[in-house]
Amino acid sequence: MKSLKCFEGDFENFKLDRGPFEFRHTMADHPALTIESISKILQELPKDRVMFSKGLNDLGVNFDDALDNDTKKLDLNEIIETIRTSNCYIAARNLELHPSFKELYGDLLADISELLKLNKTGNKVLEPMIWLFIASPNAITPFHFDRSSNFIFQIRGSKELAVFPPRVEEIISAKDIETYLERASALPPWREELDRFAHKFNFKAGEAVHIPFVSGHYVKNGPEDISITMSIFFHSNETMKWTSAMKLNNRLRRFGLKPKAVGNSPLVDRLKAGLLPAVDGMFIVAKKILVLFF
Repeated sequence: MKSLKCFEGDFENFKLDRGPFEFRHTMADHPALTIESISKILQELPKDRVMFSKGLNDLGVNFDDALDNDTKKLDLNEIIETIRTSNCYIAARNLELHPSFKELYGDLLADISELLKLNKTGNKVLEPMIWLFIASPNAITPFHFDRSSNFIFQIRGSKELAVFPPRVEEIISAKDIETYLERASALPPWREELDRFAHKFNFKAGEAVHIPFVSGHYVKNGPEDISITMSIFFHSNETMKWTSAMKLNNRLRRFGLKPKAVGNSPLVDRLKAGLLPAVDGMFIVAKKILVLFF
């Protein structure tokens, strides 16, 4: 494997999007990732790219809703000055568009592309996006899952990250995943008994974890310092195919069918992904007919 710039250590690359794994990274001392630099960068981002929440201490809270609802109360200067004691949480997206991240972003894409090639799941990173998360000591990120793959890098502070195996019906049903991929706001509820499935990583600055596509996870920050975390969300050719196949399953469920979950048969998944545009076309035609005649 080619030498990587941001990733280091031993990689369990065969687990990519099959299970979580831990490794080390080289970005803990990057100048764009100090709290002073981040404070300046956040002020320069468009307001719709910065989200905020306060008092998150329940794993069962809907994380999407909490961020959206509290963004209206955002006062960045006050939050950053008091973040050690205010039990608050800042999330910022699309950092790859800021000049301070240009070189780092290029290095990350090169590293991940190399891992995808090695894993035979693509030649380049698709739909990449960098997020930053700055949180008070002991802050909690509630149980949720994302619509893409994720590498999460701890820059400052420490945390316990619990990651659940992907596509396990008992944890998050295939139906819930398929609905959420279509931008439904409802996430499946957290249940304490699910914790027995979790892979728990206690990690600190310089350490990182891979969170597979649609894997449930939650975070509990350590008590000793604020936490600064950077994530890069992305797709591979494989996860793009899975996304399309899951969206087709969601269409089929609307007709009362019970399609098989994605991930069991690569051939069936490819067929489903290929059929999605045609099925969407049929939906559009059906809507037009209904409008004309009813």
